[in-house]
Amino acid sequence: MKTIHDYLDSLFLHVPVTEETKKAKEDLSAIMEDHYHELISQGKSEHEAIGAVISEFGSVDELLQALDVSALYEERQTPDLTDAITDEEAFDYWKTVRYFALYLSTGIGLCISAVAIFAFFIGVNQEGLGLLMLPVFGAIGVGFIISSALKYAAYRKRLDDRYISNEIKYVARQQLDDYEKSFRIGLVIGIGLCIFSLAPVLMSSIFYYDTPLGIAMFLFMVAVGVFFIVYVSVIRSGYAKLVSETYFVRDEDRPGTRATKHKYGESAGRVVFFHTVYWPMIVVLYLMGSFAFGAWAYSWVIFILAGVLQDYFLHQFSQKRP
Repeated sequence: MKTIHDYLDSLFLHVPVTEETKKAKEDLSAIMEDHYHELISQGKSEHEAIGAVISEFGSVDELLQALDVSALYEERQTPDLTDAITDEEAFDYWKTVRYFALYLSTGIGLCISAVAIFAFFIGVNQEGLGLLMLPVFGAIGVGFIISSALKYAAYRKRLDDRYISNEIKYVARQQLDDYEKSFRIGLVIGIGLCIFSLAPVLMSSIFYYDTPLGIAMFLFMVAVGVFFIVYVSVIRSGYAKLVSETYFVRDEDRPGTRATKHKYGESAGRVVFFHTVYWPMIVVLYLMGSFAFGAWAYSWVIFILAGVLQDYFLHQFSQKRP
């Protein structure tokens, strides 16, 4: 049912909030729920019932016109559909996300394992070999991270500031729901390994066996635990991104023109100007204050305050969205 409510929310995303449209949305929600339960009682699976309900109720245009709120419908902001993300591009994006998740988590795991291998060779009195293996595994890990990040960034750039249709949101919601079980299992395994990784270190101190070997086992377990946590989290975020956004945003700190316009409405121009001058101005104030008063020890606090103020200002702009 959550998928149907999310779909209905996306249909009314650009519709002015009035008593009439709120009542129309409530009526539609009740009708869609009744139809969903009717299909379930006929033996349909959950996904089949949800798909049938969404496809049978049509677009927001038909819904609003049928409920005689077409005048209000004309006033809503129409999204730019000229280069909306296609089904094929969405699945290619998720494929790229999985590739990025695998290589990123492997790279991080290798970097941690490099230290573990070094500790292991110290434990067997082979410090020289450990010093040789440390940069080798570290370099391989960094290579995995950089190569995957470049491919991921390139694909995100292709999708940047493009419209995410309700159909894509529905498919993304299905993919996200299907992945939830795998996400929970991976997270539990990863966190469990990180917690139990302390056992080898504690045992080495209690039973007085070689401490470097205990540290090596600790780091190996952490490496595997971090692999699972990063891997499932990145994949889940890839599905969630196409569920939660209306325009694809490559860089959260610098959303595209259409994404900014959608979020801030008529205030979009002021938001762009704000992003352009705000942080350079903060840096200048930091340097001027630090030099003038010799306050280097605590002047960095301005960046924390600036981050809080930035969130406040942007929230105010979004509140003024028509």
